[in-house]
Amino acid sequence: MKKILKYFQIIIDSPWKFVNEIVMFLFKIPALCYALLVGVKIGKGFKFYGLPKFYRHRGSKITIGDRFENRNLWHTNPLGINHPTIICTWSKNAHIKIGNDVGISGGSIVAAEKIEIGDGTIIGANTTIIDTDFHPIISSQRRYSINNIRSRSVVIGKNVFIGMNCIILRGSVIPNDSVIPAGSIVRSDLSTKYNK
Repeated sequence: MKKILKYFQIIIDSPWKFVNEIVMFLFKIPALCYALLVGVKIGKGFKFYGLPKFYRHRGSKITIGDRFENRNLWHTNPLGINHPTIICTWSKNAHIKIGNDVGISGGSIVAAEKIEIGDGTIIGANTTIIDTDFHPIISSQRRYSINNIRSRSVVIGKNVFIGMNCIILRGSVIPNDSVIPAGSIVRSDLSTKYNK
């Protein structure tokens, strides 16, 4: 009875949240089928508000823990989402490992080597996390070469709060319990800065 009253209170106070929950319910089975079809391992209790984009390179791994919450439609987050979440492995040895109780709205996660996101981390709307430069830095090779592209793993700790519109670049390490302000660019090991 308490649960029913809680839902009625949500409908009265904020009807858009109720609509979002209907959207999540409608996408639950299609999202699971899509993840399994492309070889993404996902835990239990997930919530998808619209479908993400999974791009898994053959031989690579994408693993997502329990109670993953993912918003992909612009109206499912009051901050607005520019595009559905993209989770992509860029090479055959790449691994994206997302822990339990992680939430992300829109944005992109692209790994050529490894991106690891710890339990309980919240990733704000339209944030990009990448572990590669995608192109060589040397100007004569930049346009067409697939050699000399710099990549380095990204590690995001547990219970990290990453604000909206952040960019997390290759080699970044974000310690447990950190807060990354909205609009930040991270491109280094923050654990060395805060553990001195």
